[in-house]
Amino acid sequence: MARKLGLTRARVTQLLDVLVLAPDLQDAVLALGAVDGAKPTAEQTLRAVAHAGTWAEQRALWEQVRR
Repeated sequence: MARKLGLTRARVTQLLDVLVLAPDLQDAVLALGAVDGAKPTAEQTLRAVAHAGTWAEQRALWEQVRR
């Protein structure tokens, strides 16, 4: 897949990691819009949330990150 997309395997893995986010968090991420003066949510942050463990743990970490 990586070769077909012109990406490294590591990059494809990074992108696929976000798929383990709780469904409601995936929806929240997709609904994020640009806000003047607000710092954007980094992809690295999303991956950290995705690896937080259970969906409940992901939600708790997401709330901390969004503040």
